[in-house]
Amino acid sequence: MPGCDRRYPSGVTVATLILYFTLAYCALGIGLIAARYDLYRKEPWHMIVLAVVFGAAAMWAAGRMQIGMIVAINGSGHLVENWMMALMAGGTEELGKLTAVLAIAIITRRHFDEPLDGLIYGSFAGLGAALEESFHILSHLPAGSTLPAQEPIRLAGHLIFGGICGYGLGLVVMKSPRTLLAVAASYLAAATLHTFWDVAAFDAADFHRANSRLLFWHHGVPVALMLAGMVAYRVLARRAAGHTREWLQVCDVAPYAASRPR
Repeated sequence: MPGCDRRYPSGVTVATLILYFTLAYCALGIGLIAARYDLYRKEPWHMIVLAVVFGAAAMWAAGRMQIGMIVAINGSGHLVENWMMALMAGGTEELGKLTAVLAIAIITRRHFDEPLDGLIYGSFAGLGAALEESFHILSHLPAGSTLPAQEPIRLAGHLIFGGICGYGLGLVVMKSPRTLLAVAASYLAAATLHTFWDVAAFDAADFHRANSRLLFWHHGVPVALMLAGMVAYRVLARRAAGHTREWLQVCDVAPYAASRPR
């Protein structure tokens, strides 16, 4: 047919659509779980979308920073080892998520008005970051591929790290003297978890390419880190909810469960 692109075999377009639809479906499901933590002044949907977009943009910028660092290190005559790549990724990507939440807090102050907002917007900035990374990876898969099993884990992991990272910024609305300490501690906690996760992931990838198998710790360490991240996320969510109840001077969820006026 005139105008058709014949570079790709029949069925590739449908397979690709299925691949990305599956990714989007996983992201939506994980996002809905995270939205359950938004207990009081519900964030409007367009702000959630904005957080996802900011997170994706921050992830893209972090990738460019990592490439620049790798080029600089190689240019000085040194090889970039796995732990160095993991440190770059953990540091720059969590800094990007923190920047995304900070941008929302500055640009749309009307919606960043309770301690829970740092964790909520950080979570969806993390989801946006994961989607950007996943799109980049999926774009290099062979035609007709299905969604790799690790992609839902990637989405959940970045969301958890983003929520932890953004928690401290939520205390800004309380004008707490410990806000800067909380911001720094939240960022360092998220970056540390992220870095150790990537150390295990990069080593597992190299070992599998060389030996076609994995060691026990290649499975055990990521599972332990994910469980630690989930526990930390839940603890911080409860703390943020407590700060929010104190800030709003309420004892339960019901009076503030509805969305704020547009």
